[in-house]
Amino acid sequence: MSRIAAIFVLLVLLAAARAVAGLGKYADLVVADSAGAAPRAGVRITYLGTNAYLLEARGVMLLVDPYFSRVSLWRMALNLRAAPQPDTIARHLGARRIDGILVTHGHCDHLLDVPAIMRGTRAKLFASRTSVQLVESCGIAPGRCVPVTGGSVVRIGGATVRVFSVKHDRLFGRVPFDEAPRRLPPRRLGDWVCGEPLAFLIEMGGQRIYLESGGQPGLPPTIRGPVDLAILGVALPDARARFPGLLAALQPRYVLPSHQDNFFRPLDRGFAFGPLTDFPAVRRAFAAQHSRTRLILLDYEKAWTLR
Repeated sequence: MSRIAAIFVLLVLLAAARAVAGLGKYADLVVADSAGAAPRAGVRITYLGTNAYLLEARGVMLLVDPYFSRVSLWRMALNLRAAPQPDTIARHLGARRIDGILVTHGHCDHLLDVPAIMRGTRAKLFASRTSVQLVESCGIAPGRCVPVTGGSVVRIGGATVRVFSVKHDRLFGRVPFDEAPRRLPPRRLGDWVCGEPLAFLIEMGGQRIYLESGGQPGLPPTIRGPVDLAILGVALPDARARFPGLLAALQPRYVLPSHQDNFFRPLDRGFAFGPLTDFPAVRRAFAAQHSRTRLILLDYEKAWTLR
C-alpha cells in the first residue's frame, strides 16, 4: 500500500471518529487483583494500552508491543515526524527489569517506543526481520535483537515462546503501511511499516497464553488448544470475523479482547473504545460459541493474575 493511500485511509478514519464510552458499561467483565506483591504462582498481567502487556511470573518478565508515546490521529493522518517520549515511557513503565520484548509487527503503535525502552533496560527484542531492521537502524546493537518467524521457538528466562505467522487485518480493504522500509532510521510515522506479522504462544508460570494483535480470517495451520488465556486483537472487522474461529481452535479458559482502545488518546486520559471498534459485536460472537470460556476485560495499568 502506498504511503499516500495509507494517509488517505487514515484521513477517512479521522472523518469517522466519534465519541465513545469507556469500560464502565462493562464493569462486570473487568478483572483486577487486590493491591499487593506479585504472586508466587501463575502469571501477573498488566494491560498498558493498545496491544501492550506486561507478563510477569517467577524468574521472567516479558513486555509485549509497548506503546506509551501516543500520537494524535491528526499527526498519524498527516504522516508527521514522531519520536518516543522518554518521560511518558518512564512514567508508565517505571524501572521494571524486562527480560524480553515481543513485538507482533512494525507499525508505530507497536514498535515506536521499543528502541528507547531497550536503551533503558537489558531486554532483548524478539520480532520479525523487518521490525528488527527498524530497531537496529535506531542504534540498538544487533546482538540484542533476535529475528523470529513462524515456527521459531525461543527461551526467555523461564518462558518458552512459540511463534506463528499471521496476516495483518485490513483497514478499508488494505493493510496500512505494508511496503518495505524506505527510510532508515524511521523518522515519520509511515516509516514504521508492518513487516511480517506474528502471533505468540507463551508458556510461563505454568500457564499457556496465546497473543496476537488481530489478523485476517483464517487460522495458522499448527495452532492448537486448549490454552489458559487468549489475548486477541479485535479492533477491525477482519479481526472480529476471525474471533469465533480462534475461540473454537484455542478453547481458552479466559479470552481477553485487545487492541480496541482509542490509542490516539494519551494513556493518562483513561480507556475509551476506538472509533472503528465494536465490542457489542465481539460480545455477541462470544455468546454464540456456547463455550466454557470466560470473557474478561482489563483496565489500564491494573494488574490481574492468571492462575
